[in-house]
Amino acid sequence: MWSGRSGYHHPVTADEDRRGTAAAMHDTAEALEESEAILHESAERSPDERTRRRLHRLGDEVTRQAEAIDQRADLLTPPRSPQR
Repeated sequence: MWSGRSGYHHPVTADEDRRGTAAAMHDTAEALEESEAILHESAERSPDERTRRRLHRLGDEVTRQAEAIDQRADLLTPPRSPQR
């Protein structure tokens, strides 16, 4: 529930709740993708080969997780069918 200026409270619909959850999930995936880029950049700057490989693997795993989160978010808000 939320209250606007009028003080009127209205329940959040299931559709609004799903859209809000999906948006938060997409934001999380985006933040993970930013972290992934930092991991790969750090890997490239590392003088140690083992550290470079480890950071690249971690960055790749973060990418996979971000993609999975995005896909699950998309399932929460499938495209609407055209109105007739």
